[in-house]
Amino acid sequence: MTKPSFLKQNAIAFLIPFTLILVLILTLNSSVFSTHQSKLSIFITIDFLVTIPFIYFLLIRKRQISNLTIAPFLILCLVVASYTIPIANQDTLDLIKTWLIPIIELSVFTVVILKLRKAIRHYSSLSKQQSDFYSILKKTCASIFPQGAAKLVANEIALIYYGFFNFKKVRLKGNEFSNYKDSGILTTLSAFIFVIGIEMTVVHLLVIRWSPVFAWILTGLSFYSALQLIGIIRSVPKRPLIINNDYLYLRFGILSETKIPIDTIKAIDLIGSSTIDKKNKETKTLSLLGEMENSNIIIHLKTPQHLNFLYGKPKPYTTLLLSVDDKHAFKTEVEQLIIT
Repeated sequence: MTKPSFLKQNAIAFLIPFTLILVLILTLNSSVFSTHQSKLSIFITIDFLVTIPFIYFLLIRKRQISNLTIAPFLILCLVVASYTIPIANQDTLDLIKTWLIPIIELSVFTVVILKLRKAIRHYSSLSKQQSDFYSILKKTCASIFPQGAAKLVANEIALIYYGFFNFKKVRLKGNEFSNYKDSGILTTLSAFIFVIGIEMTVVHLLVIRWSPVFAWILTGLSFYSALQLIGIIRSVPKRPLIINNDYLYLRFGILSETKIPIDTIKAIDLIGSSTIDKKNKETKTLSLLGEMENSNIIIHLKTPQHLNFLYGKPKPYTTLLLSVDDKHAFKTEVEQLIIT
């Protein structure tokens, strides 16, 4: 069964508050309000800035919606009230503005600090159990943010961390395998950065004559793409392939990863010793770069597993192609686990 989307699951939490805001706007434009402006404006102001935000809070507190969204929702109510309540009747609104805005700022700052402390504690506890930074980061963000926001925050932090801060050389353990030395894939990706740099310069010089703003927007997007590639390239050596008694942990840096239960593996072969149906939709390459990865290992599965990406939805597969530097040792170790 398909899982309902985030908007469908939480539609009621947004529909009720916005309906109430619409009712207040209609009331402000009614003949009743024109007759009793001085009295009704006080109650309408309170409804805008107290009643409706409180109802919104009650609706989201047990849902996967961050409590921090109360702040922008309250600001939205404040803006709508400022534009719809007649200026002559904004005395109560002005009074609330004076006290409310500092309270919102202090509340948001306090919540962020508390979440940061929680994240640090969660990271500390997880780091004792495993050493992979990206895995720990995703679990930490998932503990303090909604699902969609958690993935976005984790990805952006990981790109910066691997791209510019993690310079420690990884020493492989007995059950870990590198996947970048023999494939030449990192050299290919590095060449892409060079191409992006040339393209960014040429496009900027051409477009700036037509629209300086649009030219800088395109340059910013190209620069961000280059930063993403740098983060991905530098993350690959930091995240080796791992074999344990129960699972294969296969990843291409932070770009893609999958976890395969050993008991779901039907066979593992070296490329060339089995026929590959590249047109099969259930055949995937670990790095998502197809033939550029220069794959030398193929894994056939009994049941579909999912390949997770830095961005986008996971994709199912029953056949996985990947590159392993020590392919013979990797194949032998996996085969021993399948037999046992």
